[in-house]
Amino acid sequence: MNFVILDLEWNSSYSKKYKGFMSEIIEFGAVRFNENFEVLDTFSMLVAPQVAKKLTGKVRELTNISNEELASGGATYTRVLSKFKKFLGNDILMTWGTCDILALMENTKYYEKTDRVDFIYRYCDLQVYCAEVLGVYNAGRQLGLAPAAELIGIDPADFVAHRALQDSMLSMTIFKNLYYPEKFPKYLETADQLHYRLTFKSYYVTDINSPLVNKGEFRLLCGKCGSPLVPLTDWVVKSKGFTAVLFCEKCGQKMTGKVKFKINYNGMSIKKKLVPISEEADGSCESEPEEDHKGEV
Repeated sequence: MNFVILDLEWNSSYSKKYKGFMSEIIEFGAVRFNENFEVLDTFSMLVAPQVAKKLTGKVRELTNISNEELASGGATYTRVLSKFKKFLGNDILMTWGTCDILALMENTKYYEKTDRVDFIYRYCDLQVYCAEVLGVYNAGRQLGLAPAAELIGIDPADFVAHRALQDSMLSMTIFKNLYYPEKFPKYLETADQLHYRLTFKSYYVTDINSPLVNKGEFRLLCGKCGSPLVPLTDWVVKSKGFTAVLFCEKCGQKMTGKVKFKINYNGMSIKKKLVPISEEADGSCESEPEEDHKGEV
């Protein structure tokens, strides 16, 4: 089993075609290695930009890639992608996070009229894998490449940052320290699974009669005394969720209850919140902290 880690560098380019900015890829860098972490081959190519002819000052500063270098040494995106497909073959592709895959899809759509990346045989989000192995996974905060290296005692300064091939080599070094053959397979996806996950649009359920809505989630408890709250009004749709006026018979406090059902790629999340309508009554209920429940759809 061989692995290929891909890293991309891109420029923020304004597209007249899309009437907005896109991540225009300017460099591919990749390393192929086996399960013994022996480097078998590397891939490095510059891409001549077509959407924006000049790099932003920030990109030039970060990458040390010049406009002249791209103009003289860069190939077309289509040609570079074709060569990378041959380089990848049927090996397992990995990237540090999905930003590179999203950029790949965006550029492929721009040049080849499709965002499908069907040439990927199997894929692993190396960022998620390493974060979970390290025990620092946080869905709301991604683990950066340099911080991950530092967590396992690797000095990222030993690698040239923000150059595609060097970043892919640093990713490989991190992976080498965290590779567990028994854990790794569960992180693999097919091209279809990857495409579905990255193109899935989360949405809120706003039909109270939907079979996805568990009516039991509307039974809320007082944030102070824990007593069941009595609904004084029907639940109505408001702000992508459901709202009702509730009453705590023990505390004598009215409050607004809010419940939101959100469908994500990996299931449903349910958020609940209580907001006191009046703080005047003695022993009034405190606002219940927002809860986030996750479950399978």
